Amino acid sequence: MEFRGYKGYESAPLVEIRKPPNATRTVLWSMLAMGIATGFALGLIFASPLGWTGNGVSTLYDQDQLTALFDGAAPAVVEINVRRDRSSRGAAVESGSGFLIDREGHIVTNQHVVDGADDLYVRFSDGREVLARSLGASAADDLAVLKVDAAEVAGIEPLVLADSSEVRPGELAVAIGSPFRQFNSITVGIVSGTGRGPTSILRRPIPDMIQTDAALNPGNSGGPLLNADGDAIGVASSVRTPDLGNPLADFRIGFAVPSNTLRDLLPQLMTGEDVRRPWIGIAGGDVTKELSDERGLPRGILLTQVVEPSPASKAGLDAFRTISAQDRGDVITAIDGTPVESMEDMVSYLNSKSPGDQIELSIFRDRKTIEVSLILDPWPD
Repeated sequence: MEFRGYKGYESAPLVEIRKPPNATRTVLWSMLAMGIATGFALGLIFASPLGWTGNGVSTLYDQDQLTALFDGAAPAVVEINVRRDRSSRGAAVESGSGFLIDREGHIVTNQHVVDGADDLYVRFSDGREVLARSLGASAADDLAVLKVDAAEVAGIEPLVLADSSEVRPGELAVAIGSPFRQFNSITVGIVSGTGRGPTSILRRPIPDMIQTDAALNPGNSGGPLLNADGDAIGVASSVRTPDLGNPLADFRIGFAVPSNTLRDLLPQLMTGEDVRRPWIGIAGGDVTKELSDERGLPRGILLTQVVEPSPASKAGLDAFRTISAQDRGDVITAIDGTPVESMEDMVSYLNSKSPGDQIELSIFRDRKTIEVSLILDPWPD
């Protein structure tokens, strides 16, 4: 047998060595066994972070990570007990949750938790119950800030506000709060979606809400929604329950106000300001693709109602209707040149404005686009 190597070189003849018939088979079985062992070892290495344990039992998440996260975050999460005077019926005490955001004693919660409170008490993880005072609130965003004496929070590490614009569906979501007054309860899920727009108690969409399947119940309101690092990505705010009458159809979808919305409002809330978001005075719905194809309308917001009096009525905006087979009324397609295709788009843009500001609306009316100016009012209570 002769072996030819690189061009220009020839090797010496090789002597062929014959092995016993079973030797090759033994080598092959040894190599196969080594391959299986190596593959199994690599599988354990890569599977462990995904929830597979060495004893063959699968878990949904890393239990050590979650217990460490809870131990680190729970001291900053509080139960808020609210006393409201019901006059002839006496005082009613209700509860919610909140969390510490600095060492000065500022605590974040939902506006609906503390709205109309006569007395506010904050309960800490060590059992202390401390009187708190309400500072600023934004009903349109369902956010409020409370204050306790800085000495009461000495030694407690406040929660860090994450950048909620970086939150992605599928990420870990952990809620800590006091559902049904079960203090410092933890529930775990994922971020189910972002950019949601459920309405606040003012019937105004809250843009960019975070949807989660982590269990949220009465009493969780105002508590933090945390990421895998233990940072707050949002403030637990609302739960949608489509059918409480039928146990088979009962399910819950939780929402949290994004941390970036809170961060933007904190300077006003911490100084005691009641934030009033801008108001146009309309109700409307999205122009869907089907509606656009059927009626020849551009994508935008089809006006279903114009409140009187309001900035919209003063500017001459008109609700959409069909008269004698002819379409009449307005579709808002842009604000200050920025296209809008939904109420959430419009509210998100208006959140960058203040009452008293002037805006320019692009309106599709009578098969042409016109520009309409109006002055924004504060959103009514």
